[in-house]
Amino acid sequence: MNLKDYKQEHLLKYYDSLNDKDKNKLNKQLESIDFDLMNRIINTYINKNVDMSKISSLKIIRRKDATKEDSLLGEQVIKNNQYAIVLMAGGFGSRLGLNIPKGCLELNINNKSISLFELYINQIKEANKKYNSTIPLLIMTSTANTNETTKYFEEHNYFDYKENIKIFVQGDLPIVDENGKMLLKSKSEILVGPNGNGDVFNALKRNKLIDYMNNKGIKYVTFTSIDNPLSNLVDVDFIGSTINNNYSLSSKTISKKDEDDTSYIFCKYNNKPYMLSSNNITKELTNTKDKDGNYIYREKNIAYHLISIDNIETFANIDLPYHRAYRNNKYLDEDGNLITSNEANTYKYEKFIFDAFYHIDDMLLFSIDEDEFSPIKKKEDIEKVELILNEKH
Repeated sequence: MNLKDYKQEHLLKYYDSLNDKDKNKLNKQLESIDFDLMNRIINTYINKNVDMSKISSLKIIRRKDATKEDSLLGEQVIKNNQYAIVLMAGGFGSRLGLNIPKGCLELNINNKSISLFELYINQIKEANKKYNSTIPLLIMTSTANTNETTKYFEEHNYFDYKENIKIFVQGDLPIVDENGKMLLKSKSEILVGPNGNGDVFNALKRNKLIDYMNNKGIKYVTFTSIDNPLSNLVDVDFIGSTINNNYSLSSKTISKKDEDDTSYIFCKYNNKPYMLSSNNITKELTNTKDKDGNYIYREKNIAYHLISIDNIETFANIDLPYHRAYRNNKYLDEDGNLITSNEANTYKYEKFIFDAFYHIDDMLLFSIDEDEFSPIKKKEDIEKVELILNEKH
């Protein structure tokens, strides 16, 4: 490999000054990077234009409209041990002022400290007891936090659920400057970041976890993020509504209350499931209603999806597109100085899970109330969530 061909030879600037251990570390990292892929991503990245005449709506079911039949069908899936959960937990609590995996964040509930991981596992155990089931929990970590996450589980004896927990690692990609140059985190390490929640399908396949689920007879899998402790991970109304309406893919959503909300929304594009960005959302679209007077273009993504095992196998063989995000990162400049900034100064490239949805014909939206969604994104959110959970318990 000739780094000059990729205009990344600066990555070896300090190589000769490194000891053997650090040289080996850098060599291994260089060998792990797909430079052809990075070259394509950096040099061919474009913002996709959307033809608004090709936008249409998806079917929406409100929680209040879920039926008893839906609930019973969802229960049967759990009782038949056909259900698993994938928890996407690759982040750190850095925005919370914590240098720990976000799942290790402890909340004060009834004067007891309980981590997000433990909170979710307790919920799964309660469902197992209620439905006489065994629900596998698959936890996706990142290169940056997987060792600490695994150590945390070992120290807590996997909360007595070890035989049903699988920890696997998503991929990562180099972070680049505004000119497309990869950056050094230190003289012996390239700056990288997780390559987005859209890598979850490939990561499951790489780690043979699709085979694991197939061998257990799993038919449906919930994918959700670590940061919403109000999530109902075993939601029989949601599961049953999806299956009873003949869908193999569904997402929980929150309906926009404010027409100026700039969140992505679910819709169809070219008659395929799609997420529409704020750049293309007009007030006319936001205020469009169906014949019953319900808004049809206000459903926001909350990173909670139910996906059939067949769809997961399909998605695992698709190369999803990369999105570019402008982020704040520390890195070494070409003189070896550590650059820090309070503003965004680098680009990271990520796959998004919802881009996979475009590869099937249809999906269901299951609109929930806001009291089921309170993600922890910043310090102030912790106290808010603790208050809600203490009232519930």
